[in-house]
Amino acid sequence: MPRVLPAIIAGNQKELDGMRTRLKGNVEWVMLDFMDGSFVASKALMFDLKLPKGLRYEAHLMVRNPLEYLEKLRGKVEAVIIHVESEDFPQAVKKARSMGFEVAAAINPGTPLEKLEPHLKELDRVLVMTVVPGQYGAPFVPAALETVKKLRKSAPNLPIEVDGAMNPENARKARAAGADIFASGSYLLKNDNIPAALKTLCEAVV
Repeated sequence: MPRVLPAIIAGNQKELDGMRTRLKGNVEWVMLDFMDGSFVASKALMFDLKLPKGLRYEAHLMVRNPLEYLEKLRGKVEAVIIHVESEDFPQAVKKARSMGFEVAAAINPGTPLEKLEPHLKELDRVLVMTVVPGQYGAPFVPAALETVKKLRKSAPNLPIEVDGAMNPENARKARAAGADIFASGSYLLKNDNIPAALKTLCEAVV
């Protein structure tokens, strides 16, 4: 069954709490976008965040040195998503696995899938970025759907998540390409009616 989850970008605890309040009761899983201002230009969640119970979290680490973040996230999030383009990627995956996290790898548009393929057996799923990461509202990259298709062909049973410009139209295309998890930022969180937007997005990927 396809899964849709919101992606949160927050600069401080107050912003994070406000978004959580709007989401509570509407979703089970939330993506948290960590940005270090180096791996991507923007910064987000670069504080000692507090995560009350009631939701399940995955940490999308858009950071240069993911190893530095794992200990801070222990006990706070269920899953970590580590970019194949980041430093110490293999070591970070191994460390995250040893710490009991659900482990996913992310791959950016333009990065050859061959860079990730040797590690597929170590992963619980793969996140294919359908935008150049770093901000809400970045333009959709249609070529990323080819990565989804190739990945689905080479790993038929591996869950594939997509993130970036996931409105109903693009989510429908990603679903057709083989994706089964859909992270959406601005379409959901900039919508005045989150339940209605969530329903529309879920209906697009059934």
